[in-house]
Amino acid sequence: MKYVMEQELVDVINAQRAEAIEFSKQPNCWMGMYIEPSDTKYWSERVPSGTLKEFNRINLEEDAYYCVADAYSKSYARSFDFASMTDAELDAEIKSACDSMEQERKWEEQMKKEAIEEESNLAKSLGIDIPTLQRWMKEAA
Repeated sequence: MKYVMEQELVDVINAQRAEAIEFSKQPNCWMGMYIEPSDTKYWSERVPSGTLKEFNRINLEEDAYYCVADAYSKSYARSFDFASMTDAELDAEIKSACDSMEQERKWEEQMKKEAIEEESNLAKSLGIDIPTLQRWMKEAA
């Protein structure tokens, strides 16, 4: 049986490949690209129906998995049955995971800012500069 891909899917693959090639021309830049659409062995396993709809769905499920894994853990992500979820449910999981990562990033940024401020205040209260304080703290450790 011959594998046939929708032209829309071929166009999406080729557009991503062209984008990757152009992006990679910039200094110190690299971007991965999809396999050639002519590699029917790969694509028949990756997108068995050869449709853009299935391709998009597979990517959405994978995006949800990796967002959850990055935000929480791989084992937590593996506990989901992404295949049985609707597109809206997958979008909600992706948004929730991304929101969680953004909240954590902001928290870490705030903690760093507070630590710098605390270090500055301590150095000021001791009448020394920050490098001296850092040296003293390192020597005391």
